[in-house]
Amino acid sequence: MKCIILDMTAVTAIDTSGIDTICELRKMLEKRSLQFVLANPVGNVMEKLHQSNILESFGSLYLTVGEAVTDISSSLWKAQP
Repeated sequence: MKCIILDMTAVTAIDTSGIDTICELRKMLEKRSLQFVLANPVGNVMEKLHQSNILESFGSLYLTVGEAVTDISSSLWKAQP
C-alpha cells in the first residue's frame, strides 16, 4: 500500500475546519487505497487533534517524517514475499 505523509511541522494552529479537512482527506485517500499518516504535529495542534479524537482514526502518528518513512518502509518491505 502506498502512503501519504502529512508533515505538520509548519502548522502552528488548527481549528475544527482544519480537523474536518484532515478527516475528509484521510477518507478520500483510503478510498484510493492510500494510507494517510500524520508527522510532527506540534504543541497546541497536537492537543487539539487529541481532543477531537481524530488521532484514534489514524493508525499511527509519527514525531518526525524520517520516523514515518523508516517505519512505513520497513512495514512494506516485510509485506513483500
